Amino acid sequence: MKSFSMLAVLAISLVFAPSTRTCLADGPPAVRMQASASSVAVARKRIAQAIKTDPIESPGRVVVVYFTPRDRQPAANHTARIRRIVEETAKFYESELKRHGFPNRSMHTLRNERGQIDIIDVVGEQTDYDKPDGQKIRDEVIPVLRQRGIDADASVLLLFCNLMDYDPVASKISHHSPYYGGGSHLSGTAWQCDSEILDTRRFRDPTPIRDGEYGRITIGRHNSIFIGGVIHELGHALSLPHCRQRVDEAERRTALMGSGNRTYAQQLRGEGKGTFITQTHAFRLAAHPVFNRQVARSIYDRPATDFHDLRLSVGPEQSFQIDGRVNSTIPSHAVVAYFDPDGGGDYDATTATSVPGTDGKFSMHSGPLRSKTSGELRIVSCHVNGTTSTRSLRYSINADGTPDLSIAKLELELKPVIDQLQAGSVENATQSLREIAGSDDELASIGQRVLERFKNLEQPISVDADLIPTTTKSIWLSTICPQSAEVGWLRPTYNSVPDRKRLLSLGGDYFAHGIYAHAPAKHVYKLDGNWKRLRGRSGIQGNLFGQVDFEIVGDGKSLWKATRVTAGQGSAFDIDVSKVQTLTLKVNDGGNGRGGDWGIWVEPLLAR
Repeated sequence: MKSFSMLAVLAISLVFAPSTRTCLADGPPAVRMQASASSVAVARKRIAQAIKTDPIESPGRVVVVYFTPRDRQPAANHTARIRRIVEETAKFYESELKRHGFPNRSMHTLRNERGQIDIIDVVGEQTDYDKPDGQKIRDEVIPVLRQRGIDADASVLLLFCNLMDYDPVASKISHHSPYYGGGSHLSGTAWQCDSEILDTRRFRDPTPIRDGEYGRITIGRHNSIFIGGVIHELGHALSLPHCRQRVDEAERRTALMGSGNRTYAQQLRGEGKGTFITQTHAFRLAAHPVFNRQVARSIYDRPATDFHDLRLSVGPEQSFQIDGRVNSTIPSHAVVAYFDPDGGGDYDATTATSVPGTDGKFSMHSGPLRSKTSGELRIVSCHVNGTTSTRSLRYSINADGTPDLSIAKLELELKPVIDQLQAGSVENATQSLREIAGSDDELASIGQRVLERFKNLEQPISVDADLIPTTTKSIWLSTICPQSAEVGWLRPTYNSVPDRKRLLSLGGDYFAHGIYAHAPAKHVYKLDGNWKRLRGRSGIQGNLFGQVDFEIVGDGKSLWKATRVTAGQGSAFDIDVSKVQTLTLKVNDGGNGRGGDWGIWVEPLLAR
């Protein structure tokens, strides 16, 4: 299930300064992918000390809402059923936190004067709601909560939508309900779907049923999937991203924030081992206000965080070894990492954890990663006030399974070279490379590859297509003046990207030539049949999180497409344009909203 993109703005902004010194070296001896019990105890004490030093009553709580369109009645026994589901959810989180070494944490849920979980019923203003209508439903819920004195923007909303269609005679069920979640450590929303058969008492029910998405299953399995979905989407509302279980965790069960929503309670039917929370996510939840009756007063503060002396090296069993030091205005009780392969969202991300020492030093390794893949490495500092700070890097795995360190070297060791290029000085960048690389031929080669792209780069100019000499055999499309250009954010930019980011970046590499095209974008060029081929790549700028569709159109005819492109190496094209009079480059939203949709066309080269 996807975290809800409309709530991405709720996530805490990550503030960190560039590391002052970075290097890569041979890794230290093998370390665990998980923090030890003694390290967890250190993390627990740090959280407790922060609370003891400056405590306030925790504002964190889960508010349960039941939403029904105005032409429906609530599903049968909804109050009692929803209470059982929420109690089950709380019990799961609490027991998993205790298993990971964080006892005495209970999920704070709004309750009525009798101590029962308060189910706030809301009747919709309309009759027609569908899966994309999460924000519309939330907007209708907010005034009802406000009348109760509840601030929706300072609560974690568990919002059950009565939008399942159940036919007991035909034994069929389907839904058209929002079913996603998102949030920060201070607030969030998880949209769920409900029907009369959704009940923790029916995990073992063998009655056959046809589900609109899952086909022929039992009511028991239906409850595993959709009650597991309640717990999973609440995880998003509590700020948890997706991740799957590592190889060493697979024996335990299935990770909740991977596909664990579908395996929840399956052990009760003898169908599997069930669902668990990874240590990575236990660390993130351990300081969350929802699970602590008292919290540090600093929960409203955003930490300024530096990741110093970062090193990526080849670790045990051809894994990535990560070493570094975290320094923050708010102490870190853990540092966790996500290794997220390109494509497929973040469902297949694996994790590693470490508890930094008193000096901020941390060390961890990835475990085995798939060969012939590239992806994003997110190093996350978990702070004692519940916030997080992230440093993102690109990584790549060779065909033989060994880590490729070239991208890490470029992003870490050679950062001063890139900084000089961003400042527009190739000469200073060249000098910086000489000083950094020294006698390291491999490092010099990596840096020189990038410098070659910028050596002959003049200031971006607009060449009139009609004035290009016939003797010119090839030319960068980014230097030709388009007939028209429009982008969805900021302004059209060539051989750079706007907003103080000079260098085009794709898959951890840097490029001198290209076209900035934040979706929705359209660039139209006059070719008049004077060129034969167009070659290049398209993708998402840097480590941004967007998803876009690319298309190249010649005289109204689609010549090439790449859909749902996310961060990574991008998609290459090499197309025949020999008869094209008018060429159009189009970039559109890839289906998950326009946030982060910084599409770029990299090194688009026209050739005769």
